[in-house]
Amino acid sequence: MMPMPEVTTILGPFQPALQVLATHAAAQQCAVWVVGGTLRDALVGRPIHDVDLAVDGDATALARAAADALGAAFVPLDEERAVTRVVLAGGAVLDFARLRAPTLAADLLARDFSANALAAPLRPDGSVGPLIDHVGGAAAIAAGVLHMCSPATFADDPLRILRATRLASQLGWTLDPSLDAALRAAAPRIAAISAERVRDELLALLATRWSAPWLRYLDRAGVLAVLLPELGPTHGETQPIIHFLDVWEHTLEAICCGEWVLAQLADDARPAPPSPPADRADPYPPAFFNHPVAARSHPGLRAELQWAGQVLAHMQQPLPGQHSRIGLWKLALLLHDIAKPATRADKPDGGVSFHGHQDIGADMARRICQRLRLSRAEVEYVHTVVRGHMRPGQLNDLGEITPRAAYRFFRDLDPAAADTLLHSLADHLATRGPKLSPPHWAMHLAWTDAMLGFHWDGAREQQKRAPLVDGHTLMRELNVSAGPQVGELLEAIREAYAAGEISSSDDALALARRLQA
Repeated sequence: MMPMPEVTTILGPFQPALQVLATHAAAQQCAVWVVGGTLRDALVGRPIHDVDLAVDGDATALARAAADALGAAFVPLDEERAVTRVVLAGGAVLDFARLRAPTLAADLLARDFSANALAAPLRPDGSVGPLIDHVGGAAAIAAGVLHMCSPATFADDPLRILRATRLASQLGWTLDPSLDAALRAAAPRIAAISAERVRDELLALLATRWSAPWLRYLDRAGVLAVLLPELGPTHGETQPIIHFLDVWEHTLEAICCGEWVLAQLADDARPAPPSPPADRADPYPPAFFNHPVAARSHPGLRAELQWAGQVLAHMQQPLPGQHSRIGLWKLALLLHDIAKPATRADKPDGGVSFHGHQDIGADMARRICQRLRLSRAEVEYVHTVVRGHMRPGQLNDLGEITPRAAYRFFRDLDPAAADTLLHSLADHLATRGPKLSPPHWAMHLAWTDAMLGFHWDGAREQQKRAPLVDGHTLMRELNVSAGPQVGELLEAIREAYAAGEISSSDDALALARRLQA
C-alpha cells in the first residue's frame, strides 16, 4: 500500500472541516472514506479544491449536519442517490455520496477507472487513514495509465467514454490497450447520454492544454460522429490552394494552433504528453496535432503580444454559465468551418470558394450549442466567434486600422471581440502550415496588438468617461420622442467620439442635428 502522509498534508486546508465531519459521523455511527478523484489528485500532486466522500449510512443527514456545524451551504445534487454538496467559506467543497453497493469494496469495483477506485478512511480525529486499493489504482497512477475497473465500465455509464479522454488529457496519461478497445466498441452508446452530461465532459476536455490530439482520437473512435454529426461532411472536403489540409484536418489543426498560441502567451513551454492511441496508417494520427505544423516548420516561431497579460486574463473570465471560456472558445474553433461543405462553389479555373460559410456556420453552431443545453450567453458567444471569424482578416486586408473601423469591430463582436482576434491567429497558422511566411506572421501579431491596444488602451478609457450626451438631452434639444431614432443617434455619437471626430457635448449635439436633418 502507498503511504498517505502526502495526502494528509495536501488535505491540510480541509482539516478543520474534516474534524467537524468526523465528530458528526461518529455521532450518527456512519463510516466515511475519502475517495476517488481527491486521492488520485493528491497522489499526482495536483491541487485539491474539493474532497469526495463516500458514506456508509445516511449521507444526506451527515452532510446537512456538517453544513450546519460549519456554517456552510448545503446543496442537494441527486436526492435519489443521496449525493449532496457542502460549500465551505472560500468556495472549497465537500461532496458526499452514499455507498453505491453493499460494501466499500463493491462500491470501488463499480467505479470507472482504477485511478479513481481508491479510498482512505476518515479517522475519528479527522485525519486520513491508510490507502485502500483493490484494483491497482496506485500503480496505475504511478504509471500514468487509465485502466477500467471492470469490463462493464462503459456499459454501466457510456459517459465514461468522454471522461476517459478528458482525464487522460488533463493528466497527460495514456489509455490501457483493453480500455482503448472497449471504448471504440462502446462508441455508439454515447448517444444514450443526456446532452447536459455530454456537454460538461466535452467542454472540460476542450479546456485542457492538449485537447486536439484527443479530439482526433474521438474522431477515429467514432465518438464525434455520434455527438456532432454535422462535422461529418467536413471530412475530405478539399480547400483552396492556400490551405494545406482538408476542412476537417484544418479544424483540428486550428485547435492545436489555438492551444499553442495560448501556451506561448503564457510562456508555457511544457513538452507534449504521450499521445492517444493511433489508427494504423493514419496520415494524421493524434500525435500530429500535438504541435502546429507551422511551428515545426519554423522552429524559432513565437506568438508574442504586448497585450498578452490582458488576453490571458480575459480568457480566464467566465461567461454567464458554468463552463470555462477557453473550452467555449475551442468549441467555436471546432465549429468555425462547419458550413464549408454546404457553401462550396467550384470555380471554372479549378478554384473553390465557400462564400457565406461564416454566417451559415454560425447558425449551425447556435443550434448545436442549444442542443448541448448551453446557457444563452454561452450560445451567443460561440455564435459570435464563428460568425465573426473572417472579420479580422477582412479588416486587416484594408491596411491601416482606422479608429472608426476598430470601434465597429469591438462594438459588433462584444464580448467576444478579443476572442475572435485570438481565433484569427490560430486560423492563420492552421491555414498556412508549412507555407507560413514568418514576416507575415509577425505583421499579423503586430496588427492584433494594435487592435487590442485600441480596445484596452483607447476605447475602454473613453468608456470610463461620462458620455458626451444622454438620451434625455437629445430628446430635449432635438425635440424628438423616445424611440429607435434616439438610440441610433447615440450610437453615431459614440462612434464619432471613438474615431476622434468629436470631443465635446456641443460637437455631439451638432452631429445629431446634422444627422436628423
